[in-house]
Amino acid sequence: MGKRASYLQQFDRRIWVLFVGRIISATGFSIVIPFLSIYFNQDLGISMTTIGMVFLVSAGVGAIGQIVGGEVADRFGRRKIMILAMATRALVFLGISLVIAYTNDFLSIAALIVCSSFVGSLFEPATNAMVADVVEPSKRLEAYGLLRIGQNIGWTLGPLLGGLLAIMGYSTLYLLTALSSAAVAFIIFMFVSESSQRNLERKRLSFRDLKDLREHATPFLLFSFFSIFLWLVMAQMSSVYSVYSESVVGVTVTEVGYLYAINGIIVVLAQLPLARFIVRFRMTTVTAVGSLVYAVGYFSVAFASDFWMLAGSMVVITLGEIITSPSSMNLVANLSPENERGRYMGIFGLFTSTGWSLGPFVGGVLFDAFKLQPFLLWGGVALFAIFSAIGYFALKAILSEKADRVGARSRG
Repeated sequence: MGKRASYLQQFDRRIWVLFVGRIISATGFSIVIPFLSIYFNQDLGISMTTIGMVFLVSAGVGAIGQIVGGEVADRFGRRKIMILAMATRALVFLGISLVIAYTNDFLSIAALIVCSSFVGSLFEPATNAMVADVVEPSKRLEAYGLLRIGQNIGWTLGPLLGGLLAIMGYSTLYLLTALSSAAVAFIIFMFVSESSQRNLERKRLSFRDLKDLREHATPFLLFSFFSIFLWLVMAQMSSVYSVYSESVVGVTVTEVGYLYAINGIIVVLAQLPLARFIVRFRMTTVTAVGSLVYAVGYFSVAFASDFWMLAGSMVVITLGEIITSPSSMNLVANLSPENERGRYMGIFGLFTSTGWSLGPFVGGVLFDAFKLQPFLLWGGVALFAIFSAIGYFALKAILSEKADRVGARSRG
């Protein structure tokens, strides 16, 4: 009990509130997202290429939201933008629920999904900046890992609930998602205090700022660029992977929910132990190795012929996830000036959202072209992860070891 209390006390209370918020929001979000492509493709008869275009536009708008969220978080504070984002997202999800209940109109649902992506993207830079504000550098990797555990507890519960509750209809599932977003907004309003001084005099981001960033933050921009391709691979989890599992391998929608639950359970069990292990290595090395693990995991899907083989692939994919995700955020925090953390988190989010937006479209094109040739389909996906790994290994040569280590302080 003493050790448990000591562990609880080593993080600011706001980290634990955000941890609980991640559980609730991820549970609500993952009730519907793994099954959205199946709903479009199987129920509404929409092609995977068209579905990929919806995700492309959605995440592209979300990329803009990352920039806006980072800028507003620095100017007006982290707390306000997080509350606004979750409350607005609750209203958007409520709208999707009503459209599905009364019209099933694909274009209306797609438009609301795009709106959801924008307001949801406002939340992430503010959250990541708050972690960097309140956690000492040597503990940041573990703090980001802790939030990922909360998110993946939600990703364990959500797909299980979604698979079991799918009989109630997608309208009901989106209503539950709306309620979860509203609950997170309320929790942050009640229990999270601001972590930064508002910088109202700070100038708005301009093209000249981006030019200065290019001249003075080359390692950060290179890391962000190579992350586009890794996030493109990550995006297959929310689009092509579920449709391929259901329509080609032949597992049931409920079993698809079990696959996503496996992902969440592994993150919950392994994230912190692995975070404590990888602190001894440089972050560029860690992200490069994680990218290669991703490549192996997704390529192995080509061999899958039943649920258990898909489950084995999911284990490897999840290992790639828990290696790369907190390490990436830790390195961005290291490379960010203390008074511009929101901006840097937002710009990094712009790059990763670009990859996330391209992922379903690229995956959808590959699926429509090669769904009966799985080695070409999943080999193509794996190549993007390999390219990221090569880029991260190359970045190691130009990035100082001090900036590349856990515990490094942000630039002044």
